Amino acid sequence: MKERNIKTVIVAGTAAHGAVICTASGAALRGIKVVIPVDGISAESLYPEQYTVWHLLNAPRVSTMTTVTRTDMIKIEKK
Repeated sequence: MKERNIKTVIVAGTAAHGAVICTASGAALRGIKVVIPVDGISAESLYPEQYTVWHLLNAPRVSTMTTVTRTDMIKIEKK
């Protein structure tokens, strides 16, 4: 990602408390800004979805690199 000058990733998917939380945390810990659209993540029940968002907004180092939003609020800049 650094070779391609990627500075921000949008992470969405199922298994919020697995794939989403790990992918987002890994990116944030590598210095990449993370955007999480809450309507773009899911799990088998509401609690894991809520926990994932809470964790990403409160974990050391990860929280400073994470923004939570909705898909209709994301604007992609073309270069």
